[in-house]
Amino acid sequence: MTQVNDRCSRSRRGISIRKGLKILVTVLLIYSLGSMLLSAVMFRVLFPRRDGVSDIRYTYADVDSAAYPRTAFSFDSCGHAISACRYEARRAKGEIAVINGIGAGMDSHLAEIMYFVDHGWTVVTWDATGLGGSGGRGIMGLQQIRLDLLAYLDYRERTGETLPLVLYGHSAGAYAAATVLDGDYGVRAAVCLCAFDSPAAVMLYHARQRVGVLADAQYPFLLLESYFLFGADADVSAVDAVSRSRVPVLAVESSSDDLVPHELGLAGRGAYQNPNVTVMTVDTAWRNEHNTPWLSPAAAEYVGGLKEGQRVDKARANQLDQPFMEQILTFFNDAVDGA
Repeated sequence: MTQVNDRCSRSRRGISIRKGLKILVTVLLIYSLGSMLLSAVMFRVLFPRRDGVSDIRYTYADVDSAAYPRTAFSFDSCGHAISACRYEARRAKGEIAVINGIGAGMDSHLAEIMYFVDHGWTVVTWDATGLGGSGGRGIMGLQQIRLDLLAYLDYRERTGETLPLVLYGHSAGAYAAATVLDGDYGVRAAVCLCAFDSPAAVMLYHARQRVGVLADAQYPFLLLESYFLFGADADVSAVDAVSRSRVPVLAVESSSDDLVPHELGLAGRGAYQNPNVTVMTVDTAWRNEHNTPWLSPAAAEYVGGLKEGQRVDKARANQLDQPFMEQILTFFNDAVDGA
């Protein structure tokens, strides 16, 4: 009788363990499927379609189109028509491709574009996927700007453009610029403003700011969704690309950047052994924010003090820092003249 009871007890324990395992597997499966669905939804919520227009920055309607004429054109990126424009300079020294940050349209750096044209450079820029006049259901993610840049470089090669090419990128646009420098695209130099090294690391950082350690639990699913969307381009390292490159790179960081902090930035991931890399830190008050290193101290302070709904003096808000821009121009000129 005792043996029978022992067998029954062991059988019940075995059944309980199997039930527990089934419950655990079911819970993990539901959690995983729910997390995958949440990641897919979050990408669409965080990266919707936008118009790409800023209330602070110049638009083309604000400037003298006769003094700065531009030609519209388009190219294909991942099956979407990208709306682009070209500003021609007389006797151009070369071409500057301006690669805008996430959600920023083709006019976002119009102040710098006019400066470059005034100093003899032809400029090309565009609305990224999901922005303004370009196709796409949304801006997809930080990685899409890299794909759009690669698409432009392919288009440029097909059309037989011969002007020397340099890149001027900000934020996700600077990340994109950095990641193509180890490829054979004929790029002579790149200025990367407030670039990050890894899209996944930046997204994790901002998720932690909002939901704490819960972000770490969702991180594998964030990576998985990134790979679903972007494949091998999901988390290309900008630092690795710059380290391998033979192209002159000016990596600019802002000392008070809350969006791309030093430890995540292109300039802050350790010392470069590559002698072609120059790191610059903007630490002047107001200019040392994510969106202000190219502005004059007065313009940066004005922009930083704007209140919601306040009428913006765009001339005041877009005044450039002349020493900074001269340094950028010298960097580009040296790269082209010395090639």
